[in-house]
Amino acid sequence: MTAAPTPALEHRGYPGLNALRALGALMVLTTHVGFDTGRILTGWFGAALTRMDFGVAIFFVLSGFLLGRPFLLRGAVGHRTPLTPYFWKRALRILPLYWIVIVATILFQPGNDYVTPQMWVRNFTLTQLYHPDLLPQGLTQMWSLATEVAFYVVLPFLCMLLLGRSRRGRSSLHPVRVYVILGVMSALGVAWQASVAPIPGVHGHYAQWLPGYLPWFAVGLALATASVTEQLGRDSTATRFCERMAADPLGCWLAAALVYGICCTPLIGPRTLHAPTSWEAGLKCVMYAVAAGLLVLPLVFGHLQEHPIRRWCNRPVPFFLGEISYGVFCIHLLVLNAVLQQPEFGIFRGHFVEVWFITATLTIGLAVLSYYAVERPFLRLKAVRFGSDGRGGRGSGAGTGTTAASEATIST
Repeated sequence: MTAAPTPALEHRGYPGLNALRALGALMVLTTHVGFDTGRILTGWFGAALTRMDFGVAIFFVLSGFLLGRPFLLRGAVGHRTPLTPYFWKRALRILPLYWIVIVATILFQPGNDYVTPQMWVRNFTLTQLYHPDLLPQGLTQMWSLATEVAFYVVLPFLCMLLLGRSRRGRSSLHPVRVYVILGVMSALGVAWQASVAPIPGVHGHYAQWLPGYLPWFAVGLALATASVTEQLGRDSTATRFCERMAADPLGCWLAAALVYGICCTPLIGPRTLHAPTSWEAGLKCVMYAVAAGLLVLPLVFGHLQEHPIRRWCNRPVPFFLGEISYGVFCIHLLVLNAVLQQPEFGIFRGHFVEVWFITATLTIGLAVLSYYAVERPFLRLKAVRFGSDGRGGRGSGAGTGTTAASEATIST
């Protein structure tokens, strides 16, 4: 016999976050175009293009919030989150299109003749970061998806740690405990990044492993904790602070822009692929976390307050661009490399505006096609039930609603 749904477990939608997913996707595409055309090397605009890998931080914070929140909410009211539906929905969200792009890129992208059967397997299983090989041409952006999948695996156990031992019918969410654990985890993550980021070459994959990005996921989990506390009607200093900040979305975004502007200076490392110093790597990790948190915060709090920024984020175009953002992420390097093979362009030969426009147009078109032909058909399978707990599937944290399922992180 299944218990009636608990009001406290009702899902809250955050459609405005789709606009941030669209922003992250376009930032990643833009930074790659800037690098491959050589535009990153000149002036402040080049510096801004270099730091558009900030799109990675946006998506990792979104994943921490959207995926962590259901685990924390259900755990706070004494409910267990079934893991099979969670992993099933995660697999449906990322693997079908990813596998198609892997096959197409390795087979048809010039320069991938060296890819061995072992490398095929590692790329198919998203374990390519754990071996000192170069990533295949057109697939270098997939390092962040491998890190994202590592977070998917760790998240249920991390949330168990954050919640502590629960007792049936009694809240086990203690915000102070959660924030302390997330703070320690973030400090260790910054230390990891500062230690391994200066390592050059393919051994630099260490800097792409999950530990170095835990601070970004932790920001999302901290916002999720404050949001759950608010939904449960429990007063806390963190929740009050978030609500006050969210009352001024423009102020939050201007502060994020200021932090981003500071990041465009040499303070956080070189513009090229040269390894940063430990100080630069650690500071970049912290500043990207702050800026991304400031972007996300006003769209997950203050939801009852009307504001032009929130209204704009909920409009059809930003929303739909967010829906297709995963396709943009997966496909854009394959398109960019094809554009640069044309005689009038070429690698490091300029033409940033033209290359960007052609790449963005073709990528968005292909992303729309992949969304309707691949992503949506497979996502219909997420309704498959496992076991007898239908509510557990809905609340598994794998993405209830339209937007929460789509946060596969986009990165460079």
